[in-house]
This record gives sequence, C-alpha cells and structure tokens, in this order.
Amino acid sequence: MNLFKTLLTTLLFLLSFQSLYAAENDQYLLTEKTYKSLNQAQELMGEEKYTQAKMQLTELLKNTAENPYENTVVLQTLGFLYSATEQYKSAAQSFQKALDSKALPEDVAHTLRYNLAQLLIADEQYTSGIRLMEQWLTAEKNLENSVYVLLASAYYRTNNFSKAAERIRIAIKNDPSPKEDWYRLLLSSYLSLKQYKSATTVLETLITQHPQKSMYWQQLSALYSQQDKQLTSLAVKMLARRLDLSKADTLTNLANMYRYLNIPYKSATLLETGLQNGVIKRDFKHLESLANSWLAARQHDEAAATLTEMLPLDSSGKTHLKLGQLFIQTEQWKKARDTLGNAKKLVKSDELGRIYALLGTAYFNEDNLEQAKQQFNLAAGYASQKKQASQWLSYITMMEKQRSE
Repeated sequence: MNLFKTLLTTLLFLLSFQSLYAAENDQYLLTEKTYKSLNQAQELMGEEKYTQAKMQLTELLKNTAENPYENTVVLQTLGFLYSATEQYKSAAQSFQKALDSKALPEDVAHTLRYNLAQLLIADEQYTSGIRLMEQWLTAEKNLENSVYVLLASAYYRTNNFSKAAERIRIAIKNDPSPKEDWYRLLLSSYLSLKQYKSATTVLETLITQHPQKSMYWQQLSALYSQQDKQLTSLAVKMLARRLDLSKADTLTNLANMYRYLNIPYKSATLLETGLQNGVIKRDFKHLESLANSWLAARQHDEAAATLTEMLPLDSSGKTHLKLGQLFIQTEQWKKARDTLGNAKKLVKSDELGRIYALLGTAYFNEDNLEQAKQQFNLAAGYASQKKQASQWLSYITMMEKQRSE
C-alpha cells in the first residue's frame, strides 16, 4: 500500500498540474461533467471504496471515448485505482495506454513514465521497468537518490551485477549517510562478479560502521582466504573470536593487525573511515595510530596532515619532532625549521641533540652554512649526536674552504 500512497499523491499532483495547462491551452481542458465524475472517483478511492470508484471510471472511460485527452486522464486515474488494489499488471496496462495516446502534456507524461517504471519493477517486470526508468532518467533534472537504489535492485534481480554496482555506488556517493542495505547490495554485486578486492573494501566499510556484526568479520576472513591471503584470513578470524565486537577498539586492533602484516595503507584507510564516521574517537591515541599507518604506507601528505592535527594535543614535543623529521624527509626545509623550532621548546634534554642535528640539516640544504654550523655545534654537545655532527662540521669546513679559494 505504500506504493499506492505515493502514486495517489502523484495523481493529485498530476491532475492539479494538468489544470494549469488547461488554463493556458484548451487542448488540456476537461468538461465540467468529466471533471466532477473524476473528482467523485478520487473521493471514493480516498475512502477505499474501490469497487464503486472502478464502476464510475469504467463508465467514464466509455463516455470519453471521443475525447482523447479526457479519455487519457481517465485511464491515468484508473491506473492509480488498480495500483491501490495491487493489480499491478492492470495498472501498468492503463498507464501504458495513457502514455501511448500521446494526449498528455510532456511534463505530465514524464512523471507518468516514472510511475509506470516503478509499477513494472514492483510487478517483477524488471527488464521493462529498467528500460523505462533509464529512459526517464535521461530527461530528469532533479533526481532523487531512491531512483538509483531502485534501479540497482532491479538490475541485481536480472543478474546484471555490473549495472547494479554502478547504480548503487552513485546512491552511496550522493548520500551523506548511506544505508547498510545499500552497502550489502554493493557487496553482493561485487561477490557475484568475483571482484574480491572491491568486495573487501566494502566489507571493511561495513565493519567500521557495524563492528558488532560478526557476519561481516566472517565474510572478510573468507574473502582473504579466497584471495590466497591465508595469514590475513586467519588473523581476522582469530581477532574476531578474541575481541568484543561491540567495542570500537576492535577496529583499532584490526588496523594494528593490518600494519603488523605489512599492509599499512589498508590500516590507515580503515582508521580514517572509523574516525570520520565517529565510530572511533578522534583523540590523540587514535590519531597517532593513523599517523603511524600513513607513515608506514609512505603517504607523506596524509601523515603530515594527521601529525599537524595532533600538535595541539601533545605538550611533550614528540609529535613536533616526528613532523619535523617528515618535513626533512620530504625536503620541506622551512616547514622543518619552524616545526623543529617549536619542538625545541617542548622536548626533554635528551631529544635536543636530534633536533639540533635536524635543524643543521635543514639550514645546510638551504645553503645557510653559518646557521648549519651553529646547529651542528650544539648537536655535537650530545653523546648520541656527537659523531654525526662532527662529520657534518668537517664537511661544511671543507666546503667553505673550497669556496674561499
């Protein structure tokens, strides 16, 4: 009956819409007698007196046989009545006859095509429904996401898994809070296509949103086994058995396991999804895990962004030092100097030697040999840096000598 409620609302809209056309074009004008009869039939339908409404519409259909437009409007209304009584084949036939008459204004016919496509799919006439819905789709400017979901479901029923995946991906992308069922449809489509890597990604998304559902963990383990990743499969299975799946900590443990198995990029993306969805708390501990995963995956920009977010949460200076080292590694000398300069104010004395050595490296690569010497001299005062700093100082002295000759 939900479909009928939608269609009945559409009927009222279409009839009011057609009255606007009638005000501007006599072609779409109903006689007073026909209008009153239609109105009475609609009232009977609203009261669920379908037998009386059908008798009235059937009689009206005969009486309007000489007027194509009026006859089409009656057919249209009769289609909605058949929908109300779940006679979808008859409803579809009435709608199709109304469209075939070509007597309706194009905007009205456009909406009716959508209603007919819905009916065909509801009646499991998937191929015809899909064809009409795709035709309607090309001419529609204001698309609702439900259209893509409906199409994806219909394509799946016809075993066109590639199209099903394509349409449901659009729905997921368009919606800020995609439904679990949509992901499950996408997962089923990928599995049917034997696209196991894509299916794995969907399962990991489902796990971040529903970590308490053991079936997703079991499927993930099975998928890794399918891809001959037996160690990862076993690890996922053991992790799911040992952990309380109702806790978000499960996700961080899974991410740590990925990093341990030398799959850091997957670890990072899993954590990022969990943080964005609010499943994992965006605190220092979890951000640090994310940063370590990005670093292990050599995703420098993502690692730098995460470490920068961590800076206000860390008064020890260790995050500043780690970010400074990353900037040195990526040859961003000024950013390295600024970050390490702040780290110098926070870290304990045993870390200062490393900071001075890194600052010396930054200044040297900016060709500021005087400042580089100053920093390496300071670094040489720490046992852990003395040998390296002395080598740098000797090299700088040699460079200066060569330049002076």
